[in-house]
Amino acid sequence: MLVIFINCVTLGMYQPCEDTKCVSSRCRLLEVGDDVIYAYFLVEMLIKMVAMGVYGEGTYLAESWNRLDFFIVAAGLIEYCLNVENMDLSAIRTIRVLRPLRAINRIP
Repeated sequence: MLVIFINCVTLGMYQPCEDTKCVSSRCRLLEVGDDVIYAYFLVEMLIKMVAMGVYGEGTYLAESWNRLDFFIVAAGLIEYCLNVENMDLSAIRTIRVLRPLRAINRIP
């Protein structure tokens, strides 16, 4: 829950219209924070996949919330794998906004 909260704060602080080239220290710090948060979510997903299995009954992708998590992490992976200097990936980056929805699954 703490990582999801930190992610919400960093998403709220990000200002793409003011710093389009990301040269300010604030923007760079937010980028590093986003990379760390993404790595956390990726490792969490991989651990769950190993523990529960990937596909089938009672596995990771059997739950709807886990499918949402998988979609968000996969979209982030696409962003990191593509050459972001030559492409406008704002559509993929907007998927980051879905990350706070993970909190709904964590609240009993």
